[in-house]
Amino acid sequence: MRPVRAPLPRAALGEAPRYDAATGTLSWVDLPAGQLWLAKAAPDGPAAGWISAPALLTTLPDPLSCAVRTRDGHWLLAAGGAVLHWDPSTGAGAATVLEPDTARARLNDGAVDADGRFWIGSMGVARPLRPWGRLHVLHGAPATGTRVLREGLLAANGIGWSPDSAITYVVDSGTRLIHRLRTDGAAGPLRAAGPPLAVPAGTPDGITVDREGCLWVALWDGGCVVRLSPDGEVLVRVDLPCSRPTACTLVGSRLLVTTATVTGEAGSGWAYAVDVPVGGPPAHRAAPAGPPAPGG
Repeated sequence: MRPVRAPLPRAALGEAPRYDAATGTLSWVDLPAGQLWLAKAAPDGPAAGWISAPALLTTLPDPLSCAVRTRDGHWLLAAGGAVLHWDPSTGAGAATVLEPDTARARLNDGAVDADGRFWIGSMGVARPLRPWGRLHVLHGAPATGTRVLREGLLAANGIGWSPDSAITYVVDSGTRLIHRLRTDGAAGPLRAAGPPLAVPAGTPDGITVDREGCLWVALWDGGCVVRLSPDGEVLVRVDLPCSRPTACTLVGSRLLVTTATVTGEAGSGWAYAVDVPVGGPPAHRAAPAGPPAPGG
């Protein structure tokens, strides 16, 4: 499998690609620029024209680490230590502060589960990393309930679920491990569903889970994306023309990979696409405001 450059703008640090089936669009962010981008995308469409010309939806004054849609057509934007409920027609609305001390920790990657809850991790800001990262979950948009599900992480990153939603995968880039967790809903408690998964090279960053329950993992400083079995066996390796892939998503059976710009690497900062044997579901949307989920 040979990846090809996707027709998306070069990013300083591309992150959080998501495919939305209801609108047939692909979204992603350029983290340090605070930018949210959107493009029409056709799952499994011809390689020459499956993505339309991208549009810049908004630019925030703070770094934007993640963006997900809500079921009422709005967005949740993770910027600094807060999640903004953004209405495209009126601009950013209510903010839910999850990490009040942004000199200590900031929000990082996140994802929405099948019940519409927004899970988002945080990471320590100081170097070397300290165990100040946490795993949060939000109910509704704006949030009608929040909960910390896990503490003591170095750099919580990619989040995904097995097809039956029984297993939650959470990357801790600081330890280079992917935690496998079992929970009876977002109220927890989270329990280990087996030992964490290790990666063959680099540092695990963003992830997506395909229809067979295997994980596609972007390996920062590993120059590739790997497909892991639920038990961590490397099944497929997709090499990229840059050292720092950041995140990935499946648009039908096409894998879209974002990367970071690295000085001296002409192939860095671009997004790449490659057809893969097994596709994945579109992203879930976050539930709009309403009563908190039981136990939230």
